[in-house]
Amino acid sequence: MVEAREIPACHHKVREIRAITERFRQVPEYRSRVESYPLWSLLTLVLLAVLSGAPRGQKDLAKFAKRLTQAQRGALGVRRQPQGKYPPPSQSTFSRFFGRVDADKINAALKDIQAQIRGPRPAGGVLVLDGKEPKQGPGDSVLTLIHAESQYYVDSALVDQKTNEIPVARQLLEPLDIQGCIVIGDALHTQTETARMIVMEKGADYLFTVKDNHPTLNQTIAKLVPAPEVGFFPSGAHRPNGSDDGV
Repeated sequence: MVEAREIPACHHKVREIRAITERFRQVPEYRSRVESYPLWSLLTLVLLAVLSGAPRGQKDLAKFAKRLTQAQRGALGVRRQPQGKYPPPSQSTFSRFFGRVDADKINAALKDIQAQIRGPRPAGGVLVLDGKEPKQGPGDSVLTLIHAESQYYVDSALVDQKTNEIPVARQLLEPLDIQGCIVIGDALHTQTETARMIVMEKGADYLFTVKDNHPTLNQTIAKLVPAPEVGFFPSGAHRPNGSDDGV
């Protein structure tokens, strides 16, 4: 028997919901006529689902919206029906929304909201490049840049199917002041041009993975960096007989 996923309730108060909707009003509406759900209402609803830990599929968002109270839907800006009720948006409403909304404008609004709530990004520290692909069906991947220690969202960009993460990573890093930071990425980002940009142009450092597709670099590292002794344990719990604290 498979346990059904439970959709969490939203515990944000009416005044908090209204404050978020004000931030999303800067995102341009893609429809010539709005009936029940202004764009900023749907954007706020999706953000509330994220903050509440709800799944973000279109069907799940519709279920999440049904769990909102009438007062919460009113605070979202949902238009009242003639019967006096605020209706929840359906799965098809979210399908149309995700297909036509301006992703760059949403990204800018999210960064504005974060800056107002949390202030500027902390100086220094570790910046992580993290790529995500769609779990189901075709679609573009997303490359995100996060400040690791604070989990501060720095930026993200779509990686369409005609390219890969390598140029998109440089696109994300190019406008940023990252002096004194350490940029971390997986083996895909172990690129001469990316490393040069981080160090020479940005005054930062990098920590990249080197695999066998860089044989010359691998050989150079093997000469310059001594390999750890056999049986080495980072915890320092190495035993001469090969045991590790009796485990």
